[in-house]
Amino acid sequence: MIENMKLLGKGNTAEVFAYGNERVCKLFYEGYLGEYVALEFKNSKEMYKNKIKIPIPFQMITIGNRKGIIYERIEGKTLLNIMMENKSNLDELLNIFANLQLDILAHHTKNVLSYKEYLIANLKNKKINNQVIFNAINALPDDDCLLHGDLHPNNILVMSDGTPIIIDFMNVCRGPALYDIARTYFLIKQFDGPLANKYLKCIDVSENDIAEYLNVIEFYRQYES
Repeated sequence: MIENMKLLGKGNTAEVFAYGNERVCKLFYEGYLGEYVALEFKNSKEMYKNKIKIPIPFQMITIGNRKGIIYERIEGKTLLNIMMENKSNLDELLNIFANLQLDILAHHTKNVLSYKEYLIANLKNKKINNQVIFNAINALPDDDCLLHGDLHPNNILVMSDGTPIIIDFMNVCRGPALYDIARTYFLIKQFDGPLANKYLKCIDVSENDIAEYLNVIEFYRQYES
């Protein structure tokens, strides 16, 4: 069946295929744990329930030996590409990005994993049993803000009418807003330091405010698939 589906894109964990005219199938690679697929589906439903601008999540699906999720099809360019093409408009685009993130962070939930549970579970799945880093994670603050967990300009699609849509929900969790901001800052800084600094200024947070999270994020990042 996959042979008859049009491939639209691919990433580290999945390929995205057209699924009819108005939907896509995010099909995870063979061997990818079904519980992770179920986690993404649960996370996406929680985001949608909170009226975050995301593709509608419809159902989980199995094709051959691969599991996937059917989402609403969104046509658009990534915000990152738009930023690179419109550097004179960077401040305005960063403001759009920051407001999207703040909209997510304004929601509260108990229906997703805490960021501490998420980080520790993933490290243990990678056979990392470092009690020092586990203690550092557990010592961080608790909260119940809804967090995207992996928000960066490449995870925002901008439709032709200018509507921004957030994608990729594997890392969704709950915790302090500053954790999500720290994670975004770290990810942006990996490919553009000045842009990362502009982002922090736009969202009105200093690097000192997020320092305790950055140490954990830097350690965790080296084990991400």
